[in-house]
Amino acid sequence: MVALSTQVQQQKARPMTKEDKEHWRSKVKRLIDNQRSDLKAIFESDIQKMKDKKWKSFLKSLNLDNLFKKYQISAKEYWKFKDEKDKGERELKTQMSKDYEKLKDKVNRFSTIRKWKEDYSSRDFDDSNERDYTDKIISYLSKRCYDECEKQFNQSVKGKSINDLEQTEELLIDALHISNSDPAILGLIKYHLQKAGITNLGILDVDLSKFKMLPNGKN
Repeated sequence: MVALSTQVQQQKARPMTKEDKEHWRSKVKRLIDNQRSDLKAIFESDIQKMKDKKWKSFLKSLNLDNLFKKYQISAKEYWKFKDEKDKGERELKTQMSKDYEKLKDKVNRFSTIRKWKEDYSSRDFDDSNERDYTDKIISYLSKRCYDECEKQFNQSVKGKSINDLEQTEELLIDALHISNSDPAILGLIKYHLQKAGITNLGILDVDLSKFKMLPNGKN
């Protein structure tokens, strides 16, 4: 009977396929991993006790005491320096900001007193890309100095011609608005432009008195 059973099994036996092998390989790995985890959980306390007993001798065997001491000293010095540096940096920045605000306020007080056409302004002082606002303030003051010089010059004898020119422009524009398109206005324009020193007058350089205005509808 046993022989018959063996014969039947031999007749039914077949080689394992690739899928069969992969199935059993995966199953064996899973079962082994589970058992390994269980055993590690059981042995963990034993290993920890062993580690606690050996820790001091283990550390001593590495001979790291001097390196640890050097590192701890340098780390302490570094953080002490950094803390003091950060404190000093904050104090310096605060003082710099206060001094800048005082300077800016004084400049803008002059702007009000001297009636400059615009105040000095800047972006937030905390702008990390701007290390020093001196050049910006100097540039602003340079422009205001030019404005004052220009205003003073325009009030001088030389500068009077500019004021006259502006008055001439205003007069002629007003005249054109109220002339009702009277051609005689061209003579007034020519006179005042020549008086202002303008010589290139185009058609106004022609003696207009030699031309007669033709009646409407006639050629």
